[in-house]
Amino acid sequence: MNKNRFFTILPALLAVLTADAALTLKDAGGWLETAWAEWYALPGVKAYNAYVDNPATGEWIKLDDELVRSYGDYGRVDAPGLKEGNYNIRIVPVVDGVEDESQSCVAEELDVRAHDRTGYAHFGRPASGLYEGVGGYKNDGTLKDDAIVLYVSAENAKTISVSWNYSPTSVKTYTGLYGVIEGYRKCLANGGMKRPLVIRLIGTVTADDMDKLRFGQGLDIKGETEYSEMPFTFEGIGNDAAIYGFGVQFSQVTGAEMRNIAVMLCKDDAVEVNKHNSHLWIHNLDIFYGQVGSDADQVKGDGAIDIKYSSYCTVAYNHFFDNGKCCLIDPSKSYGSETPADYLTYHHNWFDHADSRLPRCRHGKAFHVYNNYYDGNGEYGVGLASNACAFVEGNYFRNCRYPVINSGQGTDKNLVDAKTSKKGLLSGEDGGVCKFWDNHVEGAKSFITQKDSYGSNLYDAYLVDSRDEVIPESVKALKAELVKTPTTYSNFDTTPGMIYACQPDDPATVPATVTGVYGAGRCQKGDFAWKFDNATEDANTNVIAELKNALTDYRSSRQPAFTGVISGIEEISAEPDAEAPCYDILGRRVVPATRGIVIRHGKKYIIR
Repeated sequence: MNKNRFFTILPALLAVLTADAALTLKDAGGWLETAWAEWYALPGVKAYNAYVDNPATGEWIKLDDELVRSYGDYGRVDAPGLKEGNYNIRIVPVVDGVEDESQSCVAEELDVRAHDRTGYAHFGRPASGLYEGVGGYKNDGTLKDDAIVLYVSAENAKTISVSWNYSPTSVKTYTGLYGVIEGYRKCLANGGMKRPLVIRLIGTVTADDMDKLRFGQGLDIKGETEYSEMPFTFEGIGNDAAIYGFGVQFSQVTGAEMRNIAVMLCKDDAVEVNKHNSHLWIHNLDIFYGQVGSDADQVKGDGAIDIKYSSYCTVAYNHFFDNGKCCLIDPSKSYGSETPADYLTYHHNWFDHADSRLPRCRHGKAFHVYNNYYDGNGEYGVGLASNACAFVEGNYFRNCRYPVINSGQGTDKNLVDAKTSKKGLLSGEDGGVCKFWDNHVEGAKSFITQKDSYGSNLYDAYLVDSRDEVIPESVKALKAELVKTPTTYSNFDTTPGMIYACQPDDPATVPATVTGVYGAGRCQKGDFAWKFDNATEDANTNVIAELKNALTDYRSSRQPAFTGVISGIEEISAEPDAEAPCYDILGRRVVPATRGIVIRHGKKYIIR
């Protein structure tokens, strides 16, 4: 069972660790709507139960068995779904099927923060009910009512099986991770159920572990029709959840979420938001090199997080490790009959020596790029092309070669792309307009605003004197072949109803916030650590062989699951208090006549 959490940017408070008798804590902490604890394994003990307290009632709530994992000489448990607050976790050894309280230990005062739900993904979403916020969790971080929770690992990615109501009158069985997600889509579309779904990833799942991949490349999270509501969260548990050798594609989905997962050596994009999606929240991912693509500029893989013809999405708190082409918006100069991508937010991402497209804005009139950490980028940061409008504020640019590139004007006007030999880094596209406010820029090779003496409209960005300044219509993109009227700024950020409430952080605090405990990337910054040498890597756009080899050699240290974890079960055919509320092992209320393992008065029973 689970609860929920909240986020801020202060350093984590040290957890007070206490231990009784032989069980000793290794480490513990709070994160974003999650608390976790690790302990040294006891000789001969193969099972442990773990509990998290409810701060409001003081009640100890048993955590799902799948959350209790072995890493050889130590164990770990994570408690996802917590509201913001301080929590305690208790670990109890299970010996011969019985809890040994004398050897238990407690991790105390674990500081749990809330996720930052600022951005277009949450803009205009319901505040309660099935479609509250985004994903399978409520806005307070707790699981939505009647949510289905499934655990997927390398051991069961092919075999996990569910039987769901396909329609009001029929039940169908779906098998495998891909098959289960596909089945969820069909059950939603056919009216068999309207329930949130949370799939929790345990450890590493490789392409070979999967039951199926779309075109051999990715996990397809797809709605039955355009913009289908899907209250779905795909999340990693702990600091080592990863998909390896494939990526994820969203198509025709509204209201879904992906978080706390590493994507390693994917075949195409790490995450592709394909056509006709809205209100997607992609956050706290670690994104590494993809496999070498067919084009010359794909030696680090194709894309990291690409968004095509979709709107109202948030890309936040992700850690990009030396990716080549990070965040493309729409794939071509002309979007034809498709509605262009628009109303997108990029905030608190760590572009850690990533090269370009941070993001590359096309077509849309409302792109908000704020509080990102540009950390040694060999090509460019924000790209403006194809009549796009972007508000870039509160970012920290450290040795980003070109903080803003605007196609056909300013810095880009006389550049030549060394990889394609074409004039301009943005390949001769139309330009756009960038509003630039309160950013820190250091170490840039070139950055031009209208306040520099380079002539009319020859600047990269329009530097404003206040956050709420309205840019006049006289400010236009210099190059505009695809439209008869040159692009002017939409002023979406100062127009009521076009943007959410937002108070960006002081850019001076951004590096510490983004790289901190509650910042970008996975829980505890993930289990794969890599520190770049700024002296050699800030300007380098080539593959780092050592990093690529380390990813190729990566293996999770997770061991087979603990066994015999369930305790306190009494084999009875009937329970004396048969009228007491009855729950299944996921904490869902069930009818008293339910057979199998049920919970009454906090105890487990086998009902035959």
